[in-house]
Amino acid sequence: MSENLDVSGNSEQSAEESEVVTLTLNDVLELEDEMIQDAAAVLGASNDKACSYNDGYLKRQALYSCLTCIPEAKDDPEKGAGICLACSYHCHDGHELVELYTKRNFRCDCGNHKFNGTKCNLCHNKTELNDLNRYNQNFSGIYCVCHRPYPDPEDPLPDEMIQCIICEDWYHSRHLGVEIPSGPFAEMICGTCITKHEFLLHYDLSKTKTSEDEVKEEDSQICRKPQTKCENVGAKFWQDISWRKELCTCPDCMELYKKEDVLFLIDPEDPVHLYEEKGKAKAKEVVETHNRNFMNSLDRVQLVEAIAGYNDLKENLAEYLKKFVENKKVVKEEDIREFFDGMMARKKQKVSVPHFCH
Repeated sequence: MSENLDVSGNSEQSAEESEVVTLTLNDVLELEDEMIQDAAAVLGASNDKACSYNDGYLKRQALYSCLTCIPEAKDDPEKGAGICLACSYHCHDGHELVELYTKRNFRCDCGNHKFNGTKCNLCHNKTELNDLNRYNQNFSGIYCVCHRPYPDPEDPLPDEMIQCIICEDWYHSRHLGVEIPSGPFAEMICGTCITKHEFLLHYDLSKTKTSEDEVKEEDSQICRKPQTKCENVGAKFWQDISWRKELCTCPDCMELYKKEDVLFLIDPEDPVHLYEEKGKAKAKEVVETHNRNFMNSLDRVQLVEAIAGYNDLKENLAEYLKKFVENKKVVKEEDIREFFDGMMARKKQKVSVPHFCH
């Protein structure tokens, strides 16, 4: 469905426009920026040219599951495999891929024993299996306790998906069994993981620290896990990642984390948002470097022309859109095409220098 762009800044619509989907110009720009930021957050820290296999089990990376190469994974996630960003481009282009967002402590499976003889185009010295990789139902393309795909064509209800930081599965907010916080939160642990890791019930950040707690913090050999614990009421939300610093690191608790395979909770580099910030920073650096190299490659005349061309485009577009704002009209696709056709015509007129014979 084609959508028209409303730059009037007015949300009121006439009867004729009531069925037209409109967005303000700011809406479009903000949506585009949000999409770019989201992509950079997930993919920015990944290498899109070299397979990540030789980097070992990465603390976090963007992954995909290929259901074309391993169709049996649709029924059994343990038969599934995770492939890195580069392999999704160079080894599985055009395949049915499930986007897994990010997973921790994972090594690229592309071309190993799970692929039944199909080799990786980027890396040829892979082991048969990556024994430390962990697979869940996401590798089959399903999520949540409802075991449904996302987006779900049979689900008429719009609902956000929230990832558990322990099992890394995604859950519909309405299926978490608790009321979602009205304010912002940094991390969520699903009810299943809370039940599985009972020690988490001992940590309640709403409680005030006592002087006894502070003494315990000074001695790493003394267990500082609170004696009391909360009732298991389902998923647990944390306002920020500082709650992880409250986890006791005495020898007994460290042994417990190791036994329950959750040592990553005390790793300061584990939180997803830190990975996302690195991705955004890397993407920004790449863009800035590209722009700087491009500008440096221009001579003075080309540089002046590039700046002038940008300013010309900006001024003319603003002037062109102004009439739509004044008349509260909707900008349609043909209007934008008309503008750029006009710009191209003006450019041709400028570069077509007539030659006269004398």
